[in-house]
Amino acid sequence: MSEFVIEIENLTKTYRSGLRRSQVFAVRNLNLSVKKGSIVAFVGPNGAGKTTTIHSLLGFLKPDNGTIRLFGQPTGSASLRRRVGYQCEIFHTYPFYTGTQALTYYGRLAGVSKDVSKGMTQRLGLAQALLHDPELLILDEPTSGLDPEGRRLVLEIIREEKAKGKTIFLSSHILADVERTCDEVVMVRQGQVAFSDQVSSFSNDSQEWEIEVAGFNNTMIEILGSKCSVVSVNGEDAVLLCITEDKRDVLKTLLSLPLEIGGMKRRRTGSLEDAYMKHVGRA
Repeated sequence: MSEFVIEIENLTKTYRSGLRRSQVFAVRNLNLSVKKGSIVAFVGPNGAGKTTTIHSLLGFLKPDNGTIRLFGQPTGSASLRRRVGYQCEIFHTYPFYTGTQALTYYGRLAGVSKDVSKGMTQRLGLAQALLHDPELLILDEPTSGLDPEGRRLVLEIIREEKAKGKTIFLSSHILADVERTCDEVVMVRQGQVAFSDQVSSFSNDSQEWEIEVAGFNNTMIEILGSKCSVVSVNGEDAVLLCITEDKRDVLKTLLSLPLEIGGMKRRRTGSLEDAYMKHVGRA
């Protein structure tokens, strides 16, 4: 059995636009995979192809080219319906239903008995996707439009589902939620994957330290030795760099020299927001 719950290869989907019915690519040769038990964020600007990809995953749209497999099976298969839960970005239900009635209705659609629906009314936003206890959750902007308390509740539910061994694939514009919740991020622009990485790689726990000094000159470089490097020099002001392991020895050496230490801080690693702006952000 494949370790990937979602496998997309060379997905392409076009539509016609304008008076001349010109061909426009919503998704072009898109490739991605999602491992079992992981939470993967799918991010990008409006019009990048996120919703088209999700609708293709669910079988709502038929790709022009490429293959999609869920649990190793072609998407759209009736046997997959029970294994997948989906929450659309803007959730609508029938206004004449109470919360309990709505859950009962969606539960019946998913083949769940009435008794199983009880106790879920406080999670109505996600309940219709969670009711049948699916193995894969596909969530389109699950925290969009929620207040901080609502966002926190939804993120807690998502983490709970992962703890149960579920796989979650979600789109989001809220990068802070991605950092708090997801294992991996996939960024798309103009229908193609522009960047992907583990969210943990954007941690601010850098092991490098920047030390600002005044009264610096080139003769001090040899004294500092290999444990410290020079990042920048502006007149007699300089920024030095060392790793945590060598920080104590470097500071002792600096204190013995005729210069002033202006400040010290961990070197800033690239943030998720920086990566977003670099790879998919609009000019």
